[in-house]
Amino acid sequence: MRKLIIIAAFILANLAVTAQKAPSGLTVASYNIRYNSPEDGVNVWENRKEWLSHSINFFEIDVVGAQEVTRTQLTDMQNFLPGYQSIGVGRDGGKKGEYSPIFYAKDRFEVLDNSTFWLSETPEKVASKGWDAALPRIVTWAKFQDKNNGNTFYFFNTHFDHRGKEARKNSAILISKKIKEIAGNEPVILTGDFNTAPDAGPHKILIDNQLLDTFSELPSEKKYSPGYTFNSWDVEAGGDRYRIDYIFYKGQALSPQKYQVLDGQRGRKFISDHFPVIVKFGWNNSAAFN
Repeated sequence: MRKLIIIAAFILANLAVTAQKAPSGLTVASYNIRYNSPEDGVNVWENRKEWLSHSINFFEIDVVGAQEVTRTQLTDMQNFLPGYQSIGVGRDGGKKGEYSPIFYAKDRFEVLDNSTFWLSETPEKVASKGWDAALPRIVTWAKFQDKNNGNTFYFFNTHFDHRGKEARKNSAILISKKIKEIAGNEPVILTGDFNTAPDAGPHKILIDNQLLDTFSELPSEKKYSPGYTFNSWDVEAGGDRYRIDYIFYKGQALSPQKYQVLDGQRGRKFISDHFPVIVKFGWNNSAAFN
């Protein structure tokens, strides 16, 4: 009897260790927070910052790729999100200009490497503006290791130019090339405001370079979305509406499980002029997705 108890205790101990090591799910978001313009009326940053930050905490997002983040907004989000650390620099260099930062749950992930490059003909040149772009545009990336299971992955976050058609096309070509150079065959997640429709050239370039659109990879019952991401503060949601914010992925280690566009609107108040995209991934080396 005593021998059976010892064996049972040994089995339970091993099951507990296995459970601790089992790869857990990975929830990520792409979040254009809208820069803190004083002209946004009821939707000025002061009215949105706590709501927006609370949504990240509430949905327990593990890694967030944010866009249009000014230095003041970055500081505010850091204050409201004490469980997160941020990575990134301003597009004009250092602390200057808008950031495309990555926020990550600091107790869960270790950063193994990270950097920023510019979407231009000279990607290593700080504040360089490419092609016909109206503004300098950047890509912030990091290599993470999940402390829960030891798995590693690369996370890229960007914001394509809103005016330059050639800039968007060439940015898609450049970012595809850089992902291959930096990440090799490791799992990749790419988030961003790409300022492009799903049927446009830049989207096709990314798909042709083995990046998969999470929205397209999931059946309808696994998606919750109004069908667009840019709301432009329009309560009536008039005019043409489509996705311009995306979460792509690459590699066989990760697969999307659920896709959501968080349509954060309360009367005339919006969480941002873009609705954030949230995707739950599972690790394919485990059947137990959390």
